Amino acid sequence: MSHALDHLEPFTNDWIDWLQNPDDMNQGDYNGPRCPFSKKAKDDGRMKLVKVYDYFSAYDFWEVVSRECDKFDGSKDIVIVAAQSDANKINPDQMSGGVDGLNTFLNQQGKDLWLLTKIDEMFTIVMIQKISALDDTSKQLEAKGYYIGRYTDAMMEKVVTGRRKYRERL
Repeated sequence: MSHALDHLEPFTNDWIDWLQNPDDMNQGDYNGPRCPFSKKAKDDGRMKLVKVYDYFSAYDFWEVVSRECDKFDGSKDIVIVAAQSDANKINPDQMSGGVDGLNTFLNQQGKDLWLLTKIDEMFTIVMIQKISALDDTSKQLEAKGYYIGRYTDAMMEKVVTGRRKYRERL
């Protein structure tokens, strides 16, 4: 019997392709610049996928995320921790709060890490990256107009400028 995580690689590949050309995937009418970094990281083998099969509670998922944060050595640009979505274990609000809390904790510990989240009906995902690399990348994207029309002011504060403030504290 197939498990949802057996489809993680094709899902991730499609998602990265969408980040390159969102309009080609019929995902809306965004016409701004594309993300030039995700596909290169995948193609160059600088992305690690960690599948959480034994996911009986939120603690099981966060334990794996915490372990991957602790092991993160920069040899990969991004570590993606994924589990099959189950709102009885982690819903979008809990996911957002968990990532916000961990980002604050990691920053207070002086760790050059930042977590991003994606949760949908199929997967619960945390992406672990260096905050310095994300901020450097975001500055390049910002200069190209990448965020115009993509994020609301509130999302821009949370995702870009808020993260930048945390980086400056390191």
